[in-house]
Amino acid sequence: MTDQQLLTLALAVIIPVSVMIYSNSRVSDLSKKIDDLKTHLDDKIDNAFQHIQLLLKLHEAEHHKK
Repeated sequence: MTDQQLLTLALAVIIPVSVMIYSNSRVSDLSKKIDDLKTHLDDKIDNAFQHIQLLLKLHEAEHHKK
């Protein structure tokens, strides 16, 4: 094989592998961001639910006194 053929073969292997590694790292980053956003959203929903429960208890205490 000539040097040019070896270089072509090497590039034919290295470039797709490099693109695949880069793509996988981007997918991992996106997955982490989605997990972080999901955790943040879950926390906000939990806080909102607790707030609603507190408001309901206050409402019951003020308007349903026996």
